[in-house]
Amino acid sequence: MAKYRILYALLYLGAAVFALAYESKLSFVLFAGVALMPPVTFVLMLLSGLLMKIEVIPEADHVGKLQDFEITVKVKNRFIIPAAPMMVTGTFHDKNGSVIPGRKLVLSAAALRKCDYSFKGNISFRGEYMLGIENAEIYDLLRIFRFKLKHTPMCRITVMPRRVMLDETTALCTDDYDSTITKVSFMESGSFASVRKYADGDLMKHVHWKLSAKHDELMVKQSEQNLGSSALIITDLHSISENEDDNLKAADAAVETALALTRKIISDGRTAVNIYRTSDEHTDIKTAEKIDDYERLVSVFAVIPVTKKDAGAEKMISHAADNLTGSEPLFIITPKMKASALTDILNAVGNMCGEIRLYLTASDPDDMLAAQAGAAGNVSVWRIDQEDIALSLRTSMQ
Repeated sequence: MAKYRILYALLYLGAAVFALAYESKLSFVLFAGVALMPPVTFVLMLLSGLLMKIEVIPEADHVGKLQDFEITVKVKNRFIIPAAPMMVTGTFHDKNGSVIPGRKLVLSAAALRKCDYSFKGNISFRGEYMLGIENAEIYDLLRIFRFKLKHTPMCRITVMPRRVMLDETTALCTDDYDSTITKVSFMESGSFASVRKYADGDLMKHVHWKLSAKHDELMVKQSEQNLGSSALIITDLHSISENEDDNLKAADAAVETALALTRKIISDGRTAVNIYRTSDEHTDIKTAEKIDDYERLVSVFAVIPVTKKDAGAEKMISHAADNLTGSEPLFIITPKMKASALTDILNAVGNMCGEIRLYLTASDPDDMLAAQAGAAGNVSVWRIDQEDIALSLRTSMQ
């Protein structure tokens, strides 16, 4: 804008010199026209800006990862002359899954008209994103004045993790409370401890048909063992690389693995106790018994952060002490782990849990970690394929 002000100053100076040199009506009119241009264009800019309305409307505030969605910028010009080009700066997504901050756009609208500008794309990683217009300005015709336009705030878009489904007939673990064995035993004997509403993923052979007919909705039988058993899932997200995309890919795979295990545990009639970090220093715990709990957990896991440093999964064990009685399976999901960290975990757990499964989402276990797991006896280590989490989990359950 400084360049245009300098050019106008030179024009004004030239008109003044011309008027003084020739002292004619024409030179005076020329000088007066040049002198009046700034206030006239300023008034027009002010009126245009005050009568301009800009709205940012997202198609949805919760979207799936890599799911296409639109953000529409609506420009309404209520002035009788076309709007001067508006310079808009904002953060928008693109079709490659990237989020582009500081994107500059030039928008306009005809007199007394509405114009819609749509931005369609997707986002590659889960999390919360602020998308929309950060700043919008309109300039006068000489580009020596500018007016900041009012616009709607940026939109908060939550990108949800993928939902990975596991085969309901596959046994999740091999401890004494194996869900598949329990299901067969109590269904064959015809005994059960209670019933609950049918949840998506329950097997139809477990439906209590008489009660379902009475309540006019599907009811599912539960065994006493299933009601009393649980499994612990520790999700430890931490940075492993200076490349932010690598960190996000590994973290997303860990989150999606934890959610897949949670859904499987719930479908087996058990309780999934999830432990995770909300920051470098704070740990939270959530219990999931029903499909509604799983849905809430999906929303929570969509936004849990990746910590900058590896604080150690063993430090999260203390939060699970009340849920460890000596037989529960323990699932630990993390991008990467050293053998020394596994040693610390085993020392922290002691004999308070049954089988321990360690899932790595960013690298294969090194020889020392594999040897440490083999020596422990009740520990197995598995690599999660970020592109096919379901296959990786099914392989670990065979």
